[in-house]
Amino acid sequence: MDIKKLIDFAFRLSIVCVISGGLLAGVYLFTQNTISRNAHAAFEASIRAVLPEEGAAVTAEARGYSGPVEVILGIGRAGKIIGIKILSQRETPGLGNKIMDNGFLKQFIGLSKNSPIEVKVDIDAVTGASISSKAVCKAVRKALGK
Repeated sequence: MDIKKLIDFAFRLSIVCVISGGLLAGVYLFTQNTISRNAHAAFEASIRAVLPEEGAAVTAEARGYSGPVEVILGIGRAGKIIGIKILSQRETPGLGNKIMDNGFLKQFIGLSKNSPIEVKVDIDAVTGASISSKAVCKAVRKALGK
Protein backbone atom coordinates (compact mmCIF):
# COMPACT_ATOMS: atom_id res chain seq x y z
CA MET A 1 0.00 0.00 0.00
CA ASP A 2 1.52 3.30 -1.00
CA ILE A 3 1.43 6.45 1.10
CA LYS A 4 -1.22 8.22 -1.03
CA LYS A 5 -3.69 5.36 -0.54
CA LEU A 6 -2.95 5.31 3.19
CA ILE A 7 -3.56 9.06 3.50
CA ASP A 8 -6.75 8.80 1.42
CA PHE A 9 -8.00 5.93 3.62
CA ALA A 10 -7.22 7.86 6.82
CA PHE A 11 -8.98 10.97 5.48
CA ARG A 12 -12.12 9.01 4.52
CA LEU A 13 -12.16 7.25 7.86
CA SER A 14 -11.86 10.60 9.66
CA ILE A 15 -14.84 11.96 7.71
CA VAL A 16 -16.93 8.93 8.63
CA CYS A 17 -15.96 9.38 12.31
CA VAL A 18 -16.86 13.09 12.31
CA ILE A 19 -20.24 12.41 10.67
CA SER A 20 -20.98 9.53 13.07
CA GLY A 21 -20.03 11.65 16.08
CA GLY A 22 -22.23 14.49 14.86
CA LEU A 23 -25.18 12.17 14.36
CA LEU A 24 -24.71 10.65 17.80
CA ALA A 25 -24.58 14.12 19.39
CA GLY A 26 -27.73 15.10 17.50
CA VAL A 27 -29.62 12.03 18.70
CA TYR A 28 -28.50 12.73 22.27
CA LEU A 29 -29.68 16.34 22.10
CA PHE A 30 -32.99 15.24 20.58
CA THR A 31 -33.66 12.56 23.24
CA GLN A 32 -32.08 14.25 26.29
CA ASN A 33 -35.36 15.68 27.66
CA THR A 34 -37.23 12.41 27.19
CA ILE A 35 -34.48 10.46 28.95
CA SER A 36 -34.48 12.94 31.82
CA ARG A 37 -38.29 12.82 32.19
CA ASN A 38 -38.26 9.01 32.17
CA ALA A 39 -35.50 8.87 34.80
CA HIS A 40 -37.45 11.29 37.00
CA ALA A 41 -40.66 9.28 36.57
CA ALA A 42 -38.82 6.04 37.45
CA PHE A 43 -37.39 7.66 40.59
CA GLU A 44 -40.84 8.88 41.67
CA ALA A 45 -42.24 5.39 41.06
CA SER A 46 -39.47 3.99 43.26
CA ILE A 47 -40.41 6.39 46.04
CA ARG A 48 -44.07 5.33 45.81
CA ALA A 49 -43.00 1.66 45.86
CA VAL A 50 -41.00 1.96 49.08
CA LEU A 51 -43.18 4.50 50.84
CA PRO A 52 -46.84 3.41 50.83
CA GLU A 53 -47.59 5.41 53.99
CA GLU A 54 -46.28 8.47 55.80
CA GLY A 55 -42.58 8.58 56.41
CA ALA A 56 -39.39 9.44 54.58
CA ALA A 57 -37.60 8.12 51.54
CA VAL A 58 -33.81 8.00 51.78
CA THR A 59 -31.18 6.93 49.24
CA ALA A 60 -27.65 5.71 49.81
CA GLU A 61 -25.03 3.71 47.98
CA ALA A 62 -22.12 1.42 48.76
CA ARG A 63 -19.47 -0.29 46.67
CA GLY A 64 -20.48 -3.74 45.46
CA TYR A 65 -18.47 -6.34 43.55
CA SER A 66 -18.80 -4.63 40.15
CA GLY A 67 -19.56 -1.05 41.14
CA PRO A 68 -21.87 1.06 43.26
CA VAL A 69 -25.14 -0.36 44.57
CA GLU A 70 -27.72 2.37 45.17
CA VAL A 71 -30.76 1.71 47.36
CA ILE A 72 -33.84 3.67 48.30
CA LEU A 73 -35.53 3.03 51.64
CA GLY A 74 -38.96 3.93 52.87
CA ILE A 75 -38.71 4.64 56.58
CA GLY A 76 -41.95 4.78 58.54
CA ARG A 77 -42.75 7.14 61.39
CA ALA A 78 -41.59 4.52 63.90
CA GLY A 79 -38.11 4.55 62.31
CA LYS A 80 -38.46 1.10 60.77
CA ILE A 81 -37.87 0.20 57.14
CA ILE A 82 -41.22 -0.20 55.40
CA GLY A 83 -39.90 -0.55 51.86
CA ILE A 84 -36.64 -1.05 49.99
CA LYS A 85 -35.66 -1.08 46.35
CA ILE A 86 -32.36 -1.25 44.47
CA LEU A 87 -32.19 1.85 42.27
CA SER A 88 -29.04 0.91 40.38
CA GLN A 89 -26.39 -1.79 40.39
CA ARG A 90 -23.89 -3.39 38.04
CA GLU A 91 -23.43 -6.71 39.79
CA THR A 92 -22.79 -9.95 37.92
CA PRO A 93 -25.90 -11.02 35.97
CA GLY A 94 -27.42 -14.21 37.34
CA LEU A 95 -25.42 -14.04 40.57
CA GLY A 96 -24.79 -10.70 42.27
CA ASN A 97 -27.80 -9.06 40.70
CA LYS A 98 -30.00 -11.43 42.74
CA ILE A 99 -29.79 -8.72 45.41
CA MET A 100 -32.75 -7.25 43.53
CA ASP A 101 -34.95 -10.28 44.30
CA ASN A 102 -37.81 -9.72 46.75
CA GLY A 103 -36.71 -12.75 48.76
CA PHE A 104 -33.48 -10.98 49.65
CA LEU A 105 -34.88 -7.47 50.04
CA LYS A 106 -37.82 -8.41 52.29
CA GLN A 107 -35.30 -9.29 55.04
CA PHE A 108 -34.77 -5.56 55.58
CA ILE A 109 -38.46 -4.77 56.20
CA GLY A 110 -39.03 -3.98 59.86
CA LEU A 111 -35.37 -3.33 60.64
CA SER A 112 -34.33 -0.02 62.18
CA LYS A 113 -31.25 1.99 63.11
CA ASN A 114 -30.96 -0.22 66.21
CA SER A 115 -30.70 -3.41 64.13
CA PRO A 116 -27.24 -4.79 63.25
CA ILE A 117 -28.07 -5.03 59.50
CA GLU A 118 -25.18 -7.36 58.79
CA VAL A 119 -24.78 -10.50 56.73
CA LYS A 120 -24.83 -13.64 58.92
CA VAL A 121 -26.31 -11.65 61.81
CA ASP A 122 -29.80 -10.61 60.73
CA ILE A 123 -29.44 -10.80 56.92
CA ASP A 124 -28.94 -13.98 54.87
CA ALA A 125 -26.59 -13.27 51.96
CA VAL A 126 -27.39 -14.20 48.40
CA THR A 127 -25.53 -17.48 47.77
CA GLY A 128 -22.29 -16.76 45.93
CA ALA A 129 -22.75 -13.01 46.19
CA SER A 130 -21.63 -12.07 49.67
CA ILE A 131 -19.88 -8.87 48.50
CA SER A 132 -23.06 -7.67 46.79
CA SER A 133 -25.14 -8.62 49.84
CA LYS A 134 -22.75 -6.76 52.15
CA ALA A 135 -22.93 -3.71 49.86
CA VAL A 136 -26.71 -3.59 50.25
CA CYS A 137 -26.35 -3.89 54.04
CA LYS A 138 -23.79 -1.08 54.09
CA ALA A 139 -25.99 1.17 51.92
CA VAL A 140 -28.97 0.49 54.21
CA ARG A 141 -26.90 1.32 57.29
CA LYS A 142 -25.77 4.56 55.60
CA ALA A 143 -29.34 5.46 54.72
CA LEU A 144 -30.37 4.92 58.35
CA GLY A 145 -27.51 7.13 59.56
CA LYS A 146 -25.45 4.35 61.15
